[in-house]
Amino acid sequence: MSLLLSQAVLAHDASPDTATADAVASSDAANGADKDEKKEERELETVQVTGRFISKGAHSAMKQDLDVRDTPYSTADYSQAFMKAIQTTNLTDLYQYMTGISRGGVTGYDISIRGFKTTQADQGAILVDGLPGLAGRFGSPPTVMAQNIEVVKGPASVLYGEAQPGGFVNIVTKKPEEKTAGSLDLTAKTYDGYGIGLGDHMSYVGDLDLTGPIDKDHNLLYRFVAELSDNNTFRNDWEHARYIAPSITWRINDGTTLRLSGEYRRRNNAYDYYLAAPNKDARLIAPITTKYQEPGDLQQEGGRSATAALEHDFENGGVFNFSVRHVRGWDTAQGYDTVAVLKDLVTLQRRARGQNNHRSYDYFDTNYTQTIQTGPIEHKILAGVGGGTNRTDFLRLQFYNGPTSGPTSIPGPKSINVSVYNPVYGVSPPLSAFPPGPLNDRVTTESNAGAYVSDVMTLSEHWKASFGLRYTKDHTYQTEHVYPPFTSSAKSSDDVLPTTGILYQPNEDWTYYYSYSTSFIAPSPTAQAADGSNPFQPTTSHQNEAGIKASLLDGRVTSTVALFDIQKTNTLAVAACNAGVPGTCSVQVGGERSKGYEWEVDAQPLENWHVLFGFAHANAKVAKSNGNSTTPIADTRLTNAPLNSAHIWSRYDFAEGPLKNFGIGLGVTYSSEIRGSQPTPADQRVLILPGHVVTDLAFYYLAMDKFPVTLKIGNLFDKTYYEGVNSTLNEVGIVPGSPRYVQVSVKVPFL
Repeated sequence: MSLLLSQAVLAHDASPDTATADAVASSDAANGADKDEKKEERELETVQVTGRFISKGAHSAMKQDLDVRDTPYSTADYSQAFMKAIQTTNLTDLYQYMTGISRGGVTGYDISIRGFKTTQADQGAILVDGLPGLAGRFGSPPTVMAQNIEVVKGPASVLYGEAQPGGFVNIVTKKPEEKTAGSLDLTAKTYDGYGIGLGDHMSYVGDLDLTGPIDKDHNLLYRFVAELSDNNTFRNDWEHARYIAPSITWRINDGTTLRLSGEYRRRNNAYDYYLAAPNKDARLIAPITTKYQEPGDLQQEGGRSATAALEHDFENGGVFNFSVRHVRGWDTAQGYDTVAVLKDLVTLQRRARGQNNHRSYDYFDTNYTQTIQTGPIEHKILAGVGGGTNRTDFLRLQFYNGPTSGPTSIPGPKSINVSVYNPVYGVSPPLSAFPPGPLNDRVTTESNAGAYVSDVMTLSEHWKASFGLRYTKDHTYQTEHVYPPFTSSAKSSDDVLPTTGILYQPNEDWTYYYSYSTSFIAPSPTAQAADGSNPFQPTTSHQNEAGIKASLLDGRVTSTVALFDIQKTNTLAVAACNAGVPGTCSVQVGGERSKGYEWEVDAQPLENWHVLFGFAHANAKVAKSNGNSTTPIADTRLTNAPLNSAHIWSRYDFAEGPLKNFGIGLGVTYSSEIRGSQPTPADQRVLILPGHVVTDLAFYYLAMDKFPVTLKIGNLFDKTYYEGVNSTLNEVGIVPGSPRYVQVSVKVPFL
């Protein structure tokens, strides 16, 4: 009885759908003659696994429905129950509780996985249902649309094309369900730390989730997800955002399903380039509430997407999948960037920026899966093609840097610059008073395509092996209207990429594995050498990984231990440009390397007690440098890559007695110090951001046996810390962590 009560509490937290990818996978497959039987099976699965923080599925690792123990890679499928337990409304909040991942900058794409950073240029860093292209460029994706979050570690270009070697995050979206259901989530947040009083900076978020059948035969199903937010942060920033995501599933016949979905996202927010560290010294950083932009500085962005996914199950057991994703987006900015701290260490150089950018992404993937037998060996064969096109149009309307010396460099009525420690707003002239600076309109088109094949083999009762191969080809074309001249460039590259793995399973509890995987990134079309040319070769990576996976105590404890060694070659670093060459120049310096290990545990020690624990050690360094005066020195740490990080979240629900329907959650995250910059022969100073420990506390209550209420106190002990730094800007763009805050949420299920 206590088990059912505990799971009922967690099930209420899990939205109209269940909190597991396994249940979704069953729902998606529920077509054919045995619909009722599959529905019963789906409900049984919900009872068994609802509330687990990490699900057993590992679809993203192999593009096949395999158990995580049958994949020779480190992968984790974070469930919706976990997202609700830690009370997150956006993906960024999850990173601190994901093993080996940390935030690394100011956009939604800026993360570090196994020591390797990703940026907004890395569309493959964050996928949506297996395809690149977020609806927004800057803001973190909302989790209201997420059924679960899958993380695959290591190079993954064989199945997914261009990707950084650390791995990727895949957002598995909520799908339409047969049962009519709806819920409204309301969240309010305020700060109570760092001198900010309760109620001074309020934030509100409202989420709506509706699903059910459209017709009486349940062949047409719908889902409608929406979010409206009004946020006011501890930095006197504000953000108004709205998000809408409708979807429809059409069961065309017993073996064919078509799903159509869309997204619309709009976000207006105060422009913020965060903090600065004079002399690259973290001890000299101003208070975390300090802001260097004017109150009227504004950033806006909008985006929409359309996705279609077709699945057909053949009578011979083969499965055909085709999916396509189309994204259109735009963003504008009018405000002051922070550029650098001047030599006096108290003045911050600013830049007047105006921009109007447009982007479009079109990606597709189609594959066929078939299970065949060759003698005693079973093969799960996957063959497919995929690719897409990115097109960006970045129009710079103003780009004027404040002076670094002279009277007008001193903060005041004639200066664009401000004080590091006492910025005064409204003193500088308006943006229109400054020269436009160097303007350009850069249009870039990047197309890539590849064909891949993979075979997952069951060699015997205890041995499994896998092999994959991809041929990939990339072509980029860029035109740049630099006023007055005009330039254009084109570049093509291709490669053949392998991956392989082997598993030994002495019994159902233990798996020992080894894998070798590779990745490929085409040269950036915007990169240029000192002479203005683009002679760069693709950046390639390979990883050796070995590990142990365990499922103990009848599955109540699952664990993965992984050792990895990733080597990346042909990396780029900033270099001085020749006279007359505008912009930023680069040099191909050699390579980077990350060696380390990870341990992740998802446990249910008692029927109503859930624990998630993770620890990561990643020694990520520059492996080779060419000795150029502006390139990083060999054997120095990579930026935004903590050597050690750890987290734990524990949730206990009282299933009986006077505290029945109450629960408590406790989370602790740890990060060792990180590098915000790298030393070069010309400048050997290093920005080191100190390590930190942050504690979160949550209380849960199921009111009237129906309405989940959560009170969360984030950063319980009000620690001052820094999440990361925009490493391209070295001593500026330092992102502070939130002071202590109090957040209350209530879920109202209906229908």
